Amino acid sequence: MKTQKDHTAHTGRGKDAVAHTGRGEDAVAHTEREQAVVALWGDLTHATDLVRARLAVLLEAGPGLAPEEVELLMVLDAAPEKRLRMIDVSASLRLSKSGVTRLVDRLQERDLVLRAACPSDRRVVYAGLTEQGSAMLNAAAPVFVSGLMEHLGGRLEETQLERLRGDLRRIVGHDGEADVKP
Repeated sequence: MKTQKDHTAHTGRGKDAVAHTGRGEDAVAHTEREQAVVALWGDLTHATDLVRARLAVLLEAGPGLAPEEVELLMVLDAAPEKRLRMIDVSASLRLSKSGVTRLVDRLQERDLVLRAACPSDRRVVYAGLTEQGSAMLNAAAPVFVSGLMEHLGGRLEETQLERLRGDLRRIVGHDGEADVKP
């Protein structure tokens, strides 16, 4: 198993990564805060990738789904009438339109979701949860949640969990979207 040190060496993330910011050789020495922020970025992406990979192993061995497929089924299950516009699925899962199309296509081939045009506006396409999709979600959700508890929630005390959630909410902003400015 790789350690954080291996991850930092492999990805170039960590305090040495700040040296590659394009400021040139005459750049002012980087602050400890800049180094800490770059290291935090590496830690966040590493933790996310690691938990997602561990979930993928559990889900593939059990219900045979990928984590993003379970997330889609969960989003549709929680939606009114068990369906959402494809654009809303894209926003909920933070995926591109083409990424959502590929995801829905995979699950539609397995009869877990269906795609339907809106009767009043043919430009709008919905993704909806099928009965088979609901049954698959009932099998996959316990594996998904127990995997998250084991590999994420079980490693944090309740106060740590709430603090981390609060910190992450501050990063993305009150509306759930990161402020992206060109």
